[in-house]
Amino acid sequence: MAVRPQPFRQIHLDFHTSEHIEGVAAHFEPDAFADTLVRAHVQSIQLFARCWHGHIYYQSKRFPERVHPHLNGRDLLREQIKACHGRGILAPLYVAVQVDRFTADRHPEWVQLTPEARLGNRGVFEPGLRPNLCLNTPFAAFLFAHVEEILANLPVDGFWF
Repeated sequence: MAVRPQPFRQIHLDFHTSEHIEGVAAHFEPDAFADTLVRAHVQSIQLFARCWHGHIYYQSKRFPERVHPHLNGRDLLREQIKACHGRGILAPLYVAVQVDRFTADRHPEWVQLTPEARLGNRGVFEPGLRPNLCLNTPFAAFLFAHVEEILANLPVDGFWF
């Protein structure tokens, strides 16, 4: 098995957007986005498939309830990948694993507890996005199914979990 040389100029695009943010990607222009990356000599950019809020940024058939509610039918991730690939830019995908507010809100029984019964790495009333999810719960099955859907429906250059 040959090891692919790693790109020199890489970007990790962090995009964690609450469901309270309206107009997500309303003014996004895929060609302008990719052209900016070309001008910056970017060879690889990690794009977001699912963020810490638990939202998906492509039109998921398997998990439509998780698609960001303000994408308004836009297939943002697919548009980004297509624009990048059209310019020879790799686009590995970011998938949040243990931090997922959508899941933690709906399945508090999947949240990590410390031996002192604290939620993950913070107490119940301490600030923070959400405590970590436990991978020794049915959450792992969701994670596998989510990755399977991505692999079956999107061109994948790699993952960043």
